[in-house]
Amino acid sequence: MNKKLKRTAAMCAAIAMTGTMLTACGGTANEGGAEATAAPAGETAAAADNGGNTEGGAAAGGISGTIKVLHHRTDRDQDGTMAKLTEGFNALYPDVKVEYQSFTNYADDIATMMQSDNYGDVIMTPQALKQADLPNFFASFGSYDELSQKYYWLENYSVDGQVYALPTGGTASGILYNKKVWADAGITNLPTTTDEFLTCLKQIKENTDAIPYYTNYNASWCITQWQSLVVGASGDPDYNTKLLTDKMDLFSAGSPYDAVYGTLFDIYADPALHEEDPMTTDWEGCKPAFAQGKIATMVLGSWAISQFQEAAVQVGADPADVGYMPFPNSIDGKIYSVSSNDYMMSVNKNSSNLDAAMAYAEWFCTDSGFAQNEGEISGLKGAPMPDTLASFDELGVQLFVENPAPENLLGKFDEIAKASEVDPWGDASTNFKFRMAEAAFDGKGRDEYDKIAADVNSAWAASRDEILG
Repeated sequence: MNKKLKRTAAMCAAIAMTGTMLTACGGTANEGGAEATAAPAGETAAAADNGGNTEGGAAAGGISGTIKVLHHRTDRDQDGTMAKLTEGFNALYPDVKVEYQSFTNYADDIATMMQSDNYGDVIMTPQALKQADLPNFFASFGSYDELSQKYYWLENYSVDGQVYALPTGGTASGILYNKKVWADAGITNLPTTTDEFLTCLKQIKENTDAIPYYTNYNASWCITQWQSLVVGASGDPDYNTKLLTDKMDLFSAGSPYDAVYGTLFDIYADPALHEEDPMTTDWEGCKPAFAQGKIATMVLGSWAISQFQEAAVQVGADPADVGYMPFPNSIDGKIYSVSSNDYMMSVNKNSSNLDAAMAYAEWFCTDSGFAQNEGEISGLKGAPMPDTLASFDELGVQLFVENPAPENLLGKFDEIAKASEVDPWGDASTNFKFRMAEAAFDGKGRDEYDKIAADVNSAWAASRDEILG
């Protein structure tokens, strides 16, 4: 399962051993410059003449040996995708043997492995690892100045002007919907406002047998997917930074948080718009149900598209019915969505076959076709958008990359989030998202929503002012 996870306490503890539009986005290079620990991309392993471990004979650029790739896509191991992709790599590097090891609970398992030097050769970069600690674990791919001209999403994976992870692909924020169900309901145009979105769900209820919106509430991580809509709903790549510098409340009339969670509340508060018993939902079971037209709509990152298309094939439904739309929060007549990286890929600095590992990671993130096969946004600047985001073109969606915080505010958002216990990405039962959901299910009305929002604002402001001064 490819959930978009944020920092987890387990991961942080396990590795605490170490003391702007998308089509025209170009980040600002970090200052400084540490010496690279491996050849930079651009001077690829294939072109290197000194090679690395040459056991097994000469290969492309003298590269050979065995490397182990650790990753989270158990499904792609099981269906043979990873092995099939490797054929393309071995066409370039025939003397490099690639072995894969996948983990269902990747974040926790990789945290345990990284307590030693033995954590494979190539790994999906742990999302909970602190940015400053990247050089302690990984080899550099080269300078940020150079690589940021080629790849998206490097800002949070660079230290002292060096890049320690490359993007395997990226996702957009938005809403998964069944095209056939929406069409059968008589909906001819996708919504461009939150009011229109709610009207569409009511129309689905009136005209079809499908569940208009499936909360997946029993899987606690599913409600956190709504948080991925917030920055896109702002239309501002600096929104999270401005929350700090301008000391804005999270919740106010018309704010991005209000647009997103007010919509959640209204859906959850209407029993006609969601499943009968949200406490007994089934994540795996919802995929074929969605494909068969029993579910109309779900808030999930675009990473989910390929999984639901596969489910459609498995149950004999049409994968083309799996559609994706942006969250319909218009700003001056335009709709925005934020893109972000999926897992990044890094190379263990302790690898005994460093050149082979670097060659594989660069190939995977540049030439393997993995992102395209998964319907993800390519990490390569200038690459075409995937067909799965066709509705974004239809609506003229402005897709942008969130800007990193300035150096003096790095990590402060997360620090305030934890200290205040607001934790926008959190999935604790006491989190405001669950308080709002429970209030909505209980029919307590908008007054209770406003009370919870006020509590959030108060806690956030107190921690923000204490931490930032």
